[in-house]
Amino acid sequence: TFNILHRGIGLFVTKDRPMDPAKSDFPDLYVHRRASTKRIFPSLYDMFVGGVSLAGEAAELTARREVAEELGLSGALNDDKEMMGPLLTCTVCTAYNRCVVTFFSYCMDSDSETVTWQEEEVDWGQFVPYTVIVAAADRSIQRFASNKEWPGTYPPIQSECNGNLDEATKYPNDDWKEWDFVPDGLLVW
Repeated sequence: TFNILHRGIGLFVTKDRPMDPAKSDFPDLYVHRRASTKRIFPSLYDMFVGGVSLAGEAAELTARREVAEELGLSGALNDDKEMMGPLLTCTVCTAYNRCVVTFFSYCMDSDSETVTWQEEEVDWGQFVPYTVIVAAADRSIQRFASNKEWPGTYPPIQSECNGNLDEATKYPNDDWKEWDFVPDGLLVW
């Protein structure tokens, strides 16, 4: 296989409250576990919806298409529906992936939209408090690094929480402590 530079998107999905990068109080984000049948990163978790742009396809159109395909949020296909971004454009360059990624945010309207997974893409998903995702991402990075599988620089950057939740954050179980995220997403996170 070839590792050819290509274009893609990453997309945060929120519910009823858009992401505001100027504020430090972030809304819950949709986290999903990739299908076990995926060729790349099977059964790993992701805080982004993502995909590869078709030839000549604008990044925002790719973002709209991917969130509609992967999560069934067809409201994204309506050009009147606001898509926040681009928030950031970066290049992910690893031994297995070379991609210029443009990031967006999509706010799902829970009165008119429901998440419906595409079976080939998603095995599980739900909206998760931002602070849980930060702590889970830290733990995932720590596991990759301790196994010498981290694709980024050493030592990896960690948040101030270092894999722990603050006392104010409530989550129904401790499953998040074992979530291993897609390493490419963690590089950008």
